[in-house]
Amino acid sequence: MTSIKRPNSDKSAIVKLPLAPKKTTKSVANKTAPSQKIFYSIVHAIPGRIRFRIPLLAIDPEYANKLKLVIESDPRVTNVRANPKAASIAINYKVSAISDNQMREHLVSLIQTAQNMAVPKEVTAKSIVGTIFDALINLIDSTRKINQARNVIVYRRFRTDIWERILSTSRSIIKRLKSATMFILPNKRWRLRLRGNGEVNSQPLQLQPASETDVV
Repeated sequence: MTSIKRPNSDKSAIVKLPLAPKKTTKSVANKTAPSQKIFYSIVHAIPGRIRFRIPLLAIDPEYANKLKLVIESDPRVTNVRANPKAASIAINYKVSAISDNQMREHLVSLIQTAQNMAVPKEVTAKSIVGTIFDALINLIDSTRKINQARNVIVYRRFRTDIWERILSTSRSIIKRLKSATMFILPNKRWRLRLRGNGEVNSQPLQLQPASETDVV
């Protein structure tokens, strides 16, 4: 009989598969949209005073407020007058503190970067006092709920004890005092002072009155 040689089945064929591409370890940086370029022109400039015309002032009140506040925070600036309707802003500065060219370059830089600066919100005396009174009222309400829960647990029913009367009376007095105080206080706006680089001053709170927009 003729023997038939079979191929060696024990050896498995080695199949070379293409390797998966290695994942790049470098993270792709998020691409942020470039800041909007602010168009401006210099209307006139004399030593110690310069006036810009910026079209964005007329259509973006938030930018106008930021730019005015940031420029006012510079210690070399003595006065800032903005007129959003005319899309212009005039700046007076100390001539002895900086040269005209340096000040012009500095102001142009602020014009371009003011839109990206975080400006603290304006507050009023009424809002501060109102927040304090609201905190006291909330504290009294929380104390009353705790006292009422204690009475229910101890007496198995709601019971108006001496503490409930005191807390209820105190709440009514504070609400009336809040109404009278809010009526008396002037509606004067305040805002935090910024450093020259646009950061909020971390020193003790110094409030300055926020004057209304001046007319150039």
